[in-house]
Amino acid sequence: MSISSLSERSSLESLRTGSPALSIQSEPEPLTPALEGKMVWEGGELDPINYVVQLQESEIENIRAAVIHFKMLNLPRGRIDKETFPLGERLAERLSTISNEVHHGRGIAVVRGLGRLNLNDEEAVIAHAGVSSYVGPLRATDAYANQTLSHIRDATHDVVPAWARNLPLAGSKLPSAMEFHCDRFSGDILTLHVRNDGGAEGGGEQYVASFWRIYNELLATEPEALETMAEADWPFELKKGDKSPYLERGPALFFAKGKPICQLVKAPLLGSPRIPRSTSMPAVSMKQAHALQVVEDLARRFCTRINRQTGDIQFINNLSIMHARAAYSTKGIQRGSSRHLLRMFLRDPRNAWAKPCRYEEKFDGPFAAGREQNLPVVDSDPWRKISGRESHG
Repeated sequence: MSISSLSERSSLESLRTGSPALSIQSEPEPLTPALEGKMVWEGGELDPINYVVQLQESEIENIRAAVIHFKMLNLPRGRIDKETFPLGERLAERLSTISNEVHHGRGIAVVRGLGRLNLNDEEAVIAHAGVSSYVGPLRATDAYANQTLSHIRDATHDVVPAWARNLPLAGSKLPSAMEFHCDRFSGDILTLHVRNDGGAEGGGEQYVASFWRIYNELLATEPEALETMAEADWPFELKKGDKSPYLERGPALFFAKGKPICQLVKAPLLGSPRIPRSTSMPAVSMKQAHALQVVEDLARRFCTRINRQTGDIQFINNLSIMHARAAYSTKGIQRGSSRHLLRMFLRDPRNAWAKPCRYEEKFDGPFAAGREQNLPVVDSDPWRKISGRESHG
């Protein structure tokens, strides 16, 4: 499948040249045998008829009633769960089976029908969190911005306050394309609520690719690329609050109980035109650059475009399904594109995959007990201090 509009530049063309690569000798995890099952798919094999869950009219009204019920409780949005967002037994069971599909099936599901409710901003956040609690009851909160729910939108036309003039916007606030990735240590399930798809001609199409299919292909043709991904010397640039960026080395490919886990994200490795990496950071090595490119090429070859409608709630396995988006247009739009998605990361303890012991704390960190959850209704601060570097995109 050709998605030439996905990015204007390849990963290799984005690399800074002239920076010496810092090499660290490390023993990569042994590669697992070729994978089988529903999660190994490509292109047209992923039919919307198999991953779109169409809500019935009575179920849509059940969700409307649950939204009203929660609003009447007058509780903080961080308290949304199965008890405060009650659904009928049959609908609760349908949503629960989505977790099985995301963890043990094709790795993606889309709940469709909420567009008919014409929810306002607050109600949409409540509905997203409420429905999602039946798929993955645990919500992740990142350690950088203490953010549980974030808004994916075009903020390039926002009025910039004086204090934020030197702060770049994060990739989630830009209309530019994003290449294929899995968000690093962010959560097991990525869930996106499509508030506005931006219109038929607006761009911003979403794509998914099975990393397990990519893994099998590389295992047969170029296992060295997988071994490179599993080496613990990838130079990720991270940032906490308003502190200076720091280097964290680690693998982009993990293994636990026979399952490969992809956590390949490019922004902390390559930077971007708007958010360049600190010059103090070592560049990726040539073999790492090659691994990035071959994975991207195979993801484009094996990917499919998500069937999307306004109101959808998407659930994507963030450990085995890579995702990407095309650029979306802002030409002639005074206030920027109307494309708007709500994003959270989830975990279902009932189905959660085992994580490698050495990195278990990294995977579990976003779900630490007692952390305050922030589910903002309006994205009023797209320049928050961590925007200089995220683990996403």
